[in-house]
Amino acid sequence: MTVKVLIVDEDERERIVLRYIIEQANNVEIVGEAVRLMEALLLCQEIKVDLVFMDITNYKMTELETIKKFESLKEPPLLVFISENKETAAYAYESGVLDCIIKPIEQQRIEKTIDRAKYQMAHKDIIDVIVRNKLRERVDFMLERYKSHEVYANKLPVREKGKVTLLNQSDVVYCESQAKKVFICTADDEGYLSNYTLNELEQRLDSANFFRAHQAFIVNLNYIKEIINFGEGSYILHLNNGNKNIILSRSRAKLLRQRLGIQ
Repeated sequence: MTVKVLIVDEDERERIVLRYIIEQANNVEIVGEAVRLMEALLLCQEIKVDLVFMDITNYKMTELETIKKFESLKEPPLLVFISENKETAAYAYESGVLDCIIKPIEQQRIEKTIDRAKYQMAHKDIIDVIVRNKLRERVDFMLERYKSHEVYANKLPVREKGKVTLLNQSDVVYCESQAKKVFICTADDEGYLSNYTLNELEQRLDSANFFRAHQAFIVNLNYIKEIINFGEGSYILHLNNGNKNIILSRSRAKLLRQRLGIQ
């Protein structure tokens, strides 16, 4: 594991010394240097930074304010304060920084801090994996509940790209079987590829509003604008949005006429 380090210090000579000491440690890459806090924050936004060594001796901003600035980042790095004041060390630990090093800086002390950073980074990776797995289990559990009509009976849960979208059944225009997936079209012309089968959707959707028009189609009756005779007992269903024509099979045409009260 390589630790990406940013050095922050107003004093150029101090930065040179600190860089030299850090470079002696294994699996460390110094990705940048900064003089001002704002410069450091911008660098952390632009590049991946795991660990910040920051000399706070000459900064007017309090340590806690500094921590809050870094915590506001999307991916906040671990912080190490460097100071000439021993009282800062106790305060820093209470504030949540990884470490506080009192000058003069020693090679062994820096390496110990970097080892602590590696341990914490590895621990965070493990926690992230556990959280993702737990979230996936929760999503799967929710889907099973939705499919079994335990909750949100008027919603159609669609899992796509790591999230579950709850569609209002009234917004579903039609469902079309496409290979191993089912395409669900909504009134706003959005499309969703789901893992449902058409048979599952036929059970899930409200039978008062949805009709199995064909082996490959389920259509919302409220969106049918025209029924066009296609010859030899077959029909085409023209929908309100005008973007799709649904095939009505001969065997289903009589049932649809009955549903719509067509003589």
